[in-house]
Amino acid sequence: VPENTKVLVVKPEMHGASVVWSKEKMCPIMAAYSYMTWEDAVQIAYENLIYEGEGHTADIQSDNQEHIEYAGVKLPVSRVVVNQTSSSMAGGAFANSLNPTTTLGCGSWGNNAISENLFYTHLMNKSRIAFVKKDWKQPSDEEIFA
Repeated sequence: VPENTKVLVVKPEMHGASVVWSKEKMCPIMAAYSYMTWEDAVQIAYENLIYEGEGHTADIQSDNQEHIEYAGVKLPVSRVVVNQTSSSMAGGAFANSLNPTTTLGCGSWGNNAISENLFYTHLMNKSRIAFVKKDWKQPSDEEIFA
């Protein structure tokens, strides 16, 4: 490895639970996967997230709204960061309206209580008073499960 190397990029032949490169890496190594279609790319990301990372964050570099929405629906993540650097922006920024934090909730996917960025409001106790609504009507099963 050349002395001035800042990042190593590996190109795994497989993904998901079959390779260690699918896991989170706390070192300057990136895995670059090849794919034929956007659906293939999202499936690779899905399998990697199921292996390690459910509920965390996906980072997408795209201007294609259909691709962005497809990934947002298919991936088990609490945040989809679009055209941003995930490591610095998923924790919140003025530019993306995510609450600033160092604690990223991963929801029930990641066995957490919240699926958003931990914010001071999560640490405040609130009491709620609930009254029966006037003129309320019990909905039928058809209305509930329509």
